[in-house]
Amino acid sequence: MKLAFSQEMKRMDDLAVKRFKFTVARLIERAGAAAVQVLAQKAGPLGGKTIGIVCGKGHNGGDGLAAARLLKKKGSAPLVVLACGPKDLNPEAAKQYQKAKAAGVRAMDISKAGGLSAAREALFKCDLLMDALLGTGLSRPSQGLTRDLIGIMNRTGKPILALDTPSGFSVDQGRALGSAVHADFTVTFGLLKPGFYMPGAGAFTGKVTLAPIGFPPELLAADFLSSELTDADLVRGILPRYDQDIHKGSRGRVLVVAGSLGLTGAAALSAWGAQRVGAGLVTVACAKSLLPILASKLTEAMTAPLPEVGGGFLSKKAATKILELGQKVDALVIGPGLGRHPETAKLLAEILPKMSKPLVLDADALFLLSGQEKWMRRLEAPLLLTPHSGEAGRLLGVSADEVDRNRLKIAKQIAREYNGVAVLKGPHTVIARASGAIRINPSGSRALATGGTGDVLSGILGGLLAQGLAPFDAAAAGVYLHGLAGERAAEMLGPDGLLAGDLLPILPQLLKQIRE
Repeated sequence: MKLAFSQEMKRMDDLAVKRFKFTVARLIERAGAAAVQVLAQKAGPLGGKTIGIVCGKGHNGGDGLAAARLLKKKGSAPLVVLACGPKDLNPEAAKQYQKAKAAGVRAMDISKAGGLSAAREALFKCDLLMDALLGTGLSRPSQGLTRDLIGIMNRTGKPILALDTPSGFSVDQGRALGSAVHADFTVTFGLLKPGFYMPGAGAFTGKVTLAPIGFPPELLAADFLSSELTDADLVRGILPRYDQDIHKGSRGRVLVVAGSLGLTGAAALSAWGAQRVGAGLVTVACAKSLLPILASKLTEAMTAPLPEVGGGFLSKKAATKILELGQKVDALVIGPGLGRHPETAKLLAEILPKMSKPLVLDADALFLLSGQEKWMRRLEAPLLLTPHSGEAGRLLGVSADEVDRNRLKIAKQIAREYNGVAVLKGPHTVIARASGAIRINPSGSRALATGGTGDVLSGILGGLLAQGLAPFDAAAAGVYLHGLAGERAAEMLGPDGLLAGDLLPILPQLLKQIRE
């Protein structure tokens, strides 16, 4: 499903008018009608209820004014609070204001002396509120009367329905810019917005409902829409399909370079992730002294011993063997539990520029490569990086908090600077490629917040790459399956105390269900 940033939504509005002969008034009327319908669904019968509708001067205010007129016709008692004088409304909102007044809607102008105090008193007496103050085009924190009205709405304690987006909340950044409405419900128009899927967004949006307002299918699937929400239909179209004559060699071969002293479990989980998502052959290359441990764990995978230093860390001398093994596989996973020995960093600097097969870099590999974007740009191999917030911050030289405040921007920046596909892990994982296109993952559970689940994911991604998926597609499908496996495991076992290995037997079931 396509998502729309604010400027993309504006372009859709413009094209609907210029190319498809819509009128702005038609879009506003439909948005107002959708708002009334959603309010009735969420709040029950509206007849006789006093509904405060706080309207700004732009099209979002026009939506609220259209809703006010329709509510009046349905027997409600709408009260419009204008954040500006009627003369300051934009032309389309002004038309809706005149229609609302003609229908008998009561309106308050807070630009007059004492207007704000009167509006505050009136809004506290309402049964429900509609927020039609600021739309999706927000670019800076609210000020003055607008900020005051946001504060009043929040303090009333009344149920609030936000129109298109809560006022003060950035749909592009997924966070509040200064003061923002804490809505109980949001009805958004045309397409969902990327910011709704950022951590903490729900505290502002409440439950989000998408309302179609008549945009033509050509616009809803336009190429200029640069972001998508991954869903089962998308994944179904991505997953490879096989006939009955398939054999293990043609299902994809994966090399996992992973593990160090005390971290052999990461290597095993990654290998199992690749196998459970359908890879035909998996080999784990590890420090020689760790081979007995991993060989006992991995009865269905192959293992390869490598030169080591420091009692269980890969040496630069392992380069020749890894490059040799890498030529015989379809994809590589490097990093889970690899450790952070300086010699291993030298090894990566030696081998990565010489690789051409699709490559997943995870965990300790990301730590060892932090700050190496200059030579990383020159890599020939199709690249997939899987950082969490801390690792992403280290890659870019910023704090984890900065990453969490700007997840969409950061994911794009990593993909661009490292010339690959970035998988910024966390709630609603963000997947970005160097072109700027993104996919946001809706699946997942708090049950995934346990050690080893990221290692399973790296193996899933490697397994899908080995089966011929492009990195951007492998990332979308793999992250979706991983999150869905977390949901299913939580349903079966409970969300607390889940182990990473609990995801593994669920993956083949999910593959079967999605393909069917």
